[in-house]
Amino acid sequence: MKLSLIMLLGAVALAAGKVWPETSVENTAATEQTENPRLKHFRLNKDHVAIDGYDPVSYFKGGPKKGKSEFSYEYEGVIYRFSNADNMRLFKDSPGHYEPAWGGWCGHAMAVRGEKVEINPECYKIINGRNVLFFKTFYANALSNWEKEIKKTPENTLMEQGDRFWTKTLA
Repeated sequence: MKLSLIMLLGAVALAAGKVWPETSVENTAATEQTENPRLKHFRLNKDHVAIDGYDPVSYFKGGPKKGKSEFSYEYEGVIYRFSNADNMRLFKDSPGHYEPAWGGWCGHAMAVRGEKVEINPECYKIINGRNVLFFKTFYANALSNWEKEIKKTPENTLMEQGDRFWTKTLA
């Protein structure tokens, strides 16, 4: 009798999903984030889109432009949007060249303090062929701070510091 009751309760719990957790989109997304350090540490929106949807190639072709959802490409879990098919093709051919430095976080904060700080996607500087983004609001401009910083610390040194901090962040 006790065995039958235990089996009945087990069957009810199983049917109600109480014994094994359900696999859901949320559980899968959480697992992806813990397994893919890019999803955990890159500056992305809730849909895993980088640079607030700006076209990463456009920074190298005259200035930032908003990308379009019909020109989206996922690279190692991160989604990039492009303003046209040609830019998307260029990115696919050389993603490492076009991805923003340090996961798209503020270059000054990453290079000087190793911190992930928000950015304004229209505030950037191409440094040694890399797109470095910066925080900017009406009261602060991290690109201006960067320009002051390079008067006392060589820009290459700041880039190397940022790379070291970013490597530690991803580890």
